[in-house]
Amino acid sequence: MKISVALCTLNGEKFLRTQLSSLVDQTLPPDEVIVCDEGSSDRTMLILEQFKDRLPLQIHQNPTRLGTYQNFQKAFNLCTGDYIFPADQDDFWDPQKIERIATYFNHHEDAEVVFTDAVLVDEFGQISGKRLWSTFRFREEQQLDWKLGKSVDILLNGNRVTGCTMGVRKRFLERVMPFPTNLPSYFLHDAWIGLAAALENKIDFIPATYVQYRLHSEQQVGVKGNQGTPPTLWERIQRPHEDKVGPYRKKLEFLIELRQAISEKFPNQRFEPLETRIDYWDRRANLPKARWKRLKKTIQNLILGNYHRYKDIDAPAETPYLMFLGDLIE
Repeated sequence: MKISVALCTLNGEKFLRTQLSSLVDQTLPPDEVIVCDEGSSDRTMLILEQFKDRLPLQIHQNPTRLGTYQNFQKAFNLCTGDYIFPADQDDFWDPQKIERIATYFNHHEDAEVVFTDAVLVDEFGQISGKRLWSTFRFREEQQLDWKLGKSVDILLNGNRVTGCTMGVRKRFLERVMPFPTNLPSYFLHDAWIGLAAALENKIDFIPATYVQYRLHSEQQVGVKGNQGTPPTLWERIQRPHEDKVGPYRKKLEFLIELRQAISEKFPNQRFEPLETRIDYWDRRANLPKARWKRLKKTIQNLILGNYHRYKDIDAPAETPYLMFLGDLIE
């Protein structure tokens, strides 16, 4: 069993020493740490050089900036370990992080991806009292649904698989790379890896915190909380029709692009959670301007339970009916 860490850096001098120190202190040390740097202009390279006698570092400097998505793909391709651990430059790992996840892999041969929770800290390393999963709403209810086989639906509602908490088998990465290039910029490497593993039911989580996830103004990718509450019925009536269906069309476009990307990696397979979601958004995105012509599509979504199934998890109980009425009369 060989362990690789894939670390991507860009002007990370402020926090990089802390992250590298936490790799040094791992109870199961990595066999290699693959670093892909995006052209840092600060002391990032100097700090990396200072740790060469304490970590098995292999440092690669990109001649041109690739961006987070493609840079991690490069790092993964360079890794030779059986188990690969993505690492951000600004976090701090619990000493047992690698060992605990590697042990899980050793006892669960079918698991291709494993992820955990994390503790949120500020830029000074002070613990906020909040956890990563609660921030993006991977609560007990969602965890139970996950165990009941609803992982794909959960991930289609928003990514819960954060790269810095993840362990992934090299053999699985070889199957799902190269990463799709047709998806939006917010859909990153961890979202793709997590969803791809969920489609085959080969991903699991450990309800523990092995990472201190740092929140600060300079981070490349951050944590986003609740995106707001659904509009009221009166707000729905007042909005122009195109303002209403515009976001639905963007959602539908994303799901269709995602289906295309998935079909290239999993040919001749139909994934029902994705297909039913596409059907739902297609009905909403293509509502006729004439209100009487909308009746069939809206009733279909209501009868199928789609307004209830796809409402925001924090929305009040009446929201599905507001969605139904909004589709009818706005």
